[in-house]
This record gives sequence, structure tokens and C-alpha cells, in this order.
Amino acid sequence: MAYPDYLVYGVASSILGYLVVRLSAPSLIRALFKAGLRRPDAHKPGNPLVAHSGGVILFLGFLLSFSLLIAFGGLGFSEKVKLLAVLATSALCFAVGLLDDKLVLKGVLKTFLTALSIIPILVVALTYPAAIDWGRPVVPIIGRMRMTVIYWVLFPISIAGSANVVNMLDVLNGIVPGTALVAFAALAVIGALSGDGLLLVIALVAVAILLAYYPFNAYPARVFNGDSGSLFIGGLLGAIAVVFHLEFVVLTLLLPHILNGFFVVVSFRGLREHREVKARPIRVENGILKASDDPKAPLTLTRLILSVGGPMTEKEVAKVYIAVEVVAAVLAVASYVLTPR
Repeated sequence: MAYPDYLVYGVASSILGYLVVRLSAPSLIRALFKAGLRRPDAHKPGNPLVAHSGGVILFLGFLLSFSLLIAFGGLGFSEKVKLLAVLATSALCFAVGLLDDKLVLKGVLKTFLTALSIIPILVVALTYPAAIDWGRPVVPIIGRMRMTVIYWVLFPISIAGSANVVNMLDVLNGIVPGTALVAFAALAVIGALSGDGLLLVIALVAVAILLAYYPFNAYPARVFNGDSGSLFIGGLLGAIAVVFHLEFVVLTLLLPHILNGFFVVVSFRGLREHREVKARPIRVENGILKASDDPKAPLTLTRLILSVGGPMTEKEVAKVYIAVEVVAAVLAVASYVLTPR
């Protein structure tokens, strides 16, 4: 399919995704709340209850938008296979997250289940290698590498890692969709620079859906993402990294998330479900967030930001995260430009 055709169907799918999320979110938020999917907002006075599992809203938007592309987008067989692999992998991450929203899974089990989400991409890579050039990641300056054996080992981590580091950063209103907006905007730029219409379309759809969803999760949040939302977004980024050979680019985009995840894992000496944390890394006083003085509290990127920058409001901390993600996005695009093809 010609590049301009991608743009036409990409814009149509993006508009559909935006409208679906924007118009359905209010009623879905009420439905989630009534269904008992709600959590206290620990950073607000009085800890008000807020609807949970906003990933349901996000997944609905992506499912309908991608279905439109597959059914009417005029995609070739290879493009359809790639898109289906990305959708199926991220859908499995969504399912794991939704299960965790209801049952509260242990950290190790959740990581293992998200690692299994790589199966759709694995099936495509083995049965239709023309769609995915197996085991050949691309890195700046060096270019395309051949590391088939090592890639087998790292393969599951590509999805589980990206999904769980995004999940670990879902600590304040607006951070996950805000940083994801920047990340997918960077991927759209890379899609345009590379002439990869499918990547551009996927990124445009993601930007549109996140733009529609962001106001509902931004401060003061009307819905929390839940693990269904954060694992879905992280899984989607991981799937794009593998399918489009953008491993280094996505790694760069996730640098803030990875740094936070590193702090958390080191603090806990392993994987731990965030609801198991007893000593909180931050404290709230009259709507102002401050770094915890408790030596038993885990070190997180939020705690580090507050330790260095001093007390802030929740909105101010979210803005810092988005600003850091913008820097990561610039580095990611630069790394792509510096990569020989």
C-alpha cells in the first residue's frame, strides 16, 4: 500500500479511537466504579475513592481503531500480521493487568505472565519470518546486529520489562498517559522519517487515544489506569520495539521508567507488588508531596525528584516526569537518526 494511503487510514483510525475513548470514558468510568473497581487516592485529602482499571477504556479504543485498519485499511498480508502481533501481545498484557486489578497478583507471577505475552510475536517470527526479521536488533552507529542466540534469551524480557517498568511508574495522576503521549509522538516522528507507514499509523492512533484519555487520568484523576492500563501501554511499546526493530529507541524512551524500576527493585532486593509496600516513599501534607524521611521507605524516582527539588504539588511532579520524558524522546529520535540502515 502506498505511503499516502497509510496516512488516510491512519487519520481515520485515529479519529475513531479519539472519539470512542472521549465519548465512552464517562459512562465506562461510572460502570467501573459501580462494579467495585475503585481505589482510594492516597495523595488527596480524605483519600477519595476513584474508579480503577482505566485500561478497559484504552483497550477499547485501540481494539476498534486497529480493527478498522485490519478490515478496511488496505494493508498487505505482512502489515496485517505485524499489526495483529502487536495487538495480540499488548492484549495479553492488558488481560494480565485486568486480572491483577481484580485479584492482586504477586510481583513475580505478574512478571512471568507478562513475559508469556511475547507468544504471539514468537509465533509470527517462527511461522512468517518475512514479517519479522528474527534476532537482528538495530543500534546507533553500529547498525543492524546478528545475535540470534542471545536474542532468544532477551526476547521475553522485551515485553515483560517494558510492561512492568511502565507499571512501576504509575504512581501519580497523569504520569503514565502523559509520558506515553510523548513516547508515541516520538515514534510517530520516527515513522515519518523512516517512511514506515504502519509504524506511523500505530503511533498516530496511540497519540489520539491517549489525548482523549489523558484528561480523565490527569490531576484530579477521575479514573486510575490500573495495571490493566499501565501493563497494556508498556506491552504495546515493547511489542513495537520487537516487531519494528526499534529495541534501542524504545529502551531510550523508557529511560525514566527503567531508572525508577531500578531504584524500586534495588530497594526491595527483588520484585514486589506495590500494594505490599508498608513504608511509603513520599508523604502528603495539605496537598503537598514531600520525600519520606523513613529509612525503610523504598527509593523511587518520585522520592528522588522531591528530595532534589523540594516539596511539590502532584501536578508539578507530573510535569517534571513529562519534561524528563521529552528529553528521553529527543534522545530516542537522535539515536534513530544516528543509526545506519
